[in-house]
Amino acid sequence: MRLSSVSFAVASLVAFGTSHVHAWGAVGHTITGQIAQQFLTAQTASQVEQILSPTYQGLLGDAAPWADTVRYISGYKWATPQHFINPKGDDPPNHCVMEYVYSGQDNVNAIFNMTATLVQFQANPPTSSEDIQTRGDALKFLIHFVGDVHQPLHDSTRERGGNEAPIKWGKTKNNLHHMWDTLILTKDIEDRFNNDPSAYVADTLSLIHNSSVWSSEMPTWTACDSSLNNVQTPWSTTIDTLKTVCPIEWATTQNQQDCTYIWQNYSPTKDYSTTYFQSVTGPANGYLLQKWLAAAGVRMATLLNEIFDPTAAPPLSKRGISRLPKEV
Repeated sequence: MRLSSVSFAVASLVAFGTSHVHAWGAVGHTITGQIAQQFLTAQTASQVEQILSPTYQGLLGDAAPWADTVRYISGYKWATPQHFINPKGDDPPNHCVMEYVYSGQDNVNAIFNMTATLVQFQANPPTSSEDIQTRGDALKFLIHFVGDVHQPLHDSTRERGGNEAPIKWGKTKNNLHHMWDTLILTKDIEDRFNNDPSAYVADTLSLIHNSSVWSSEMPTWTACDSSLNNVQTPWSTTIDTLKTVCPIEWATTQNQQDCTYIWQNYSPTKDYSTTYFQSVTGPANGYLLQKWLAAAGVRMATLLNEIFDPTAAPPLSKRGISRLPKEV
């Protein structure tokens, strides 16, 4: 599989031991893709539909979980470590740190790599069936990896990203990572939206459009902080003109959540399905989980628009949304 000309040596890469499992689960990835879909320009949406196989009908929500479905297929095992990053020295909740590793086999570098691959194919469209597949895979990996980086435990080293941190969830036992991947989100959808994911998406879009809850943070969803992203990467010459690919910043921000929320007062005997659940899904902390999914979707769309429709205005401004979404 060929990605960018400075891509990982995928043919010879020996996959690392799996340190994390599926970020957000299929439902979470689908939701981030559905949110992103609402903020694609017409030109970007058309390009996405051309690149994805007809199976997906141009829908990011349908394509977003794909990278997890191929993790154990031999031809894709090289991508296993690219779903997460294990920052050196990270020890939440005492000390949260995220330092970029040049050409590391991790989620941050994977986002740079997939972005560069798509940029190169925009300049030189694929002509062979192999390159057509590579471009399609790069798009599917990119939208998935952008979702992954917004799950804070994919930016955390402790206890293999929480996979080895047992928790109680009601009458059942589980682990911290799976709780954040799936349990919190599915319970939130069940409790507040009568088990209707489309209603969850609609509510998230309503919060983006009409609420002041996230207004102070939304400008960071469509622009990079140069102080956090001013580093050289193996793909700098290809993507240095892009203003919206900020995986170092995204990982740094979400890594800090590991100290603030995820690992704070961790206890293997605590029932996380009650007070803790309410604190990360309700209004007390600004619908925290929903905000992370919203940010992932908006950032995904903003990046794709810059790649495929570079003259388009960002979908958000300091005053909110600059264009109305399509129906969910």
